[in-house]
Amino acid sequence: MRPRDNILVGAVITAAFVVLVVGTLWLVRGGLQGGYPMYVRLPWGSGIKQGQTVFLTGVDVGFVSAVDLRTDGTLVVEMRIRKQFRIPEGTTASIEPNGFFGDVDVALRPSRPTTSYIPPRDTVPAGKPAPTMAQLLARADSASTRLGDVARVVQVEMVQGGGIADLRKTLESANALVVQLSGIAAAQSRYLDRTMRSLSRTVSAIDSATVDSAVKNLKTTTANMSDLTNNLERATSQLDAVLVKVDSGGGTVGKFVNDPAVYNNLQAVLARLDSLTADLRRNPKRYINVHIF
Repeated sequence: MRPRDNILVGAVITAAFVVLVVGTLWLVRGGLQGGYPMYVRLPWGSGIKQGQTVFLTGVDVGFVSAVDLRTDGTLVVEMRIRKQFRIPEGTTASIEPNGFFGDVDVALRPSRPTTSYIPPRDTVPAGKPAPTMAQLLARADSASTRLGDVARVVQVEMVQGGGIADLRKTLESANALVVQLSGIAAAQSRYLDRTMRSLSRTVSAIDSATVDSAVKNLKTTTANMSDLTNNLERATSQLDAVLVKVDSGGGTVGKFVNDPAVYNNLQAVLARLDSLTADLRRNPKRYINVHIF
């Protein structure tokens, strides 16, 4: 093969390789994917770059089409959202890690279900960013430090301060107390069994005929008391009726009790009777004359 042919073949292979690489990058960055643009302004976007996935509630709805760092220090990310998807109102956007190799995605999280949507070419509000790996490592380091402090305190208090020995003594005392309580419970159980047996013997010794007789006598006494109560109620009712008549002034007794003239006449009669008796005592001959033949 001539040198010219070798150079031509090499050029064709190189051009094909360049086209393959560029086409692959173009496809990876969404070269054939359409959609409408949406924007998000972020204060921090470490790792964000063109072609990364945009998720809406965990579903792939688009990709990052451009990343622009403004002069004021904010980062404007342009997203391409597929036409069959809409972004609900109240949605926030944040950068979240994807995997352990530094890859990130744009996460769109709606605040609530709604049928209202953000218009195309509008800006999606930025949400609370997810913690970075450095922040997670810092929190893990802080937790490890606190755990170490707790371990040292436990060692000082439990090992050096004799806390483990005290704990063993407490457990031994608790075991002894449990044994004592078990013995007391067993003794009480035996006493209870004896009491129940004595009660059973006492109950069985009671004559059922005597009990029946006592119950019958009690019933008879109750019936007699009921009759006596009824009689007392009738007598009380009759006495109340008599008292009502006396109070109303009807009859001799009522007039005697309620009419003051009767009382005055009776007083006058008694006074005259007393005067007559006194005169009879002083002058008996005036009233009694005895002649003997």
